This record gives sequence, C-alpha cells and structure tokens, in this order.
Amino acid sequence: MRISLVVSLLAVLSFGAGCKSKPTKKAPPANAGSGTGSGPRAAPDLVLPRGDGTPPKKTAAPHAKADYERLAKMEFPGFTPDVRTVGDKVFEIRHKTKDHPRLWAVVTIKHCFECLPIELDKWKAKETEIKAINLENLKDSKDIEWELGETTLNGQKIIYTYQVGAAQTPGEGGGEFAFTNSYIAYFNDGINEIRVVGTYKDDPAAKADLKKLAPKEDLRALALSFLDAYSHAW
Repeated sequence: MRISLVVSLLAVLSFGAGCKSKPTKKAPPANAGSGTGSGPRAAPDLVLPRGDGTPPKKTAAPHAKADYERLAKMEFPGFTPDVRTVGDKVFEIRHKTKDHPRLWAVVTIKHCFECLPIELDKWKAKETEIKAINLENLKDSKDIEWELGETTLNGQKIIYTYQVGAAQTPGEGGGEFAFTNSYIAYFNDGINEIRVVGTYKDDPAAKADLKKLAPKEDLRALALSFLDAYSHAW
C-alpha cells in the first residue's frame, strides 16, 4: 500500500470543511503479499490531513479539558475516530483506516512533564529507556530494526522513532507471535507535548512482509500528517 502524498484541508466538525471526495481503492503492489497466505487485498488511497503549511503552533498555557473536548471532535475522510481519553491533562484518540491494510494514527497530547527539548542528543541520551517503552515485550528480540532520529515538518525539527520486526515471545504453551511496525513522531513546546504513532494494525506478518504491507515512508507520512493537523488545532 502507498499512502497518497496529496493532502486535504482539515476535515473537522469545528474547524471547517475538508476534502469531501471518498477515498478510492487500488490494488497493492504485486509483491506485497499478506504475510498469512490469504493473498493480496485491496487498499485505500488515503488523503492525509495537514495544517496550513506553517510549523506546529506554540502554545501559551497547558491545555484545559475543554481544549481536549474540542480536539475529540476532529474527523478525517477515510478514517474512523476512536476517542480513548479526554482528561484534565491528557487526551488520546485513534484514527483507524476503514479498509485493509489496517493502519492507525494514535494521537496523544498532554501537559509537559519533564519534556525533553527537541534536540536529538538529548533524546539519544535516553534512547535505552525510550526503546524499552516502545518495544515492550519485543525489546530483547534480535530481529527488530530500530531507529531514533530527527526529521522536519514545515521547518520545525521533529524527533522520531521507527521500529519493525517480529518474534516469538516466551510464555505458557510456547509463547506467542508478536510483531511491530510503527513510526512515532514527537514534538513539544515546553508547555504541551504531542506524540503520534503511525502503525500497522492488521494481520501478523514476518518482518519482510511488514515492510511491504506498510512501508516506513507511508507510516512516516501518516504520523507527521496527524501531528501537523493536531498541532495546528490545539
């Protein structure tokens, strides 16, 4: 699957109208495979959201619950929203694609608490801790590709992590097969922070197939587009 690089205006209930055309389907690349023997499946051409072309907005004060209630109403063509948390200091929503392969954009916004500056060396100093949190039960697997790096969004530095791989995890009855394929984008302004996970959430697959089903570039575009949209609406 390839995510379309064409972007729409924000399609939200309280921020104006976006692209009204429905996503169309196209066949996945011939070498995509399914990772499960079920054969290739149709996938949507996703039109990703965006902000206004400027860097993420800086906030002046910690968000209030009313801000999160407003953000919880945001919707985008081609995605089903699933609001997970609307609290006093934290907000989380999952935007899920409506067709295969299933992709999620998981947006978490919260008050800064010991936020790291958006400087790669500061994040590199915490890489072991960040890797352990993100990989969870796969943190000791030798077949997981991992990156911690820096990219830009409309001139603003963004920290990212990328992870992909699969392994048999230990446990009763021989354990279970676990996999990961996620690009995570991070930004904060010292007052509020946002984390967006662009992740594959479909059938289990081996690492090589995961890369074909949801390439890193697609997950990167997914994560950065939602970070862009929400950091202009927060």
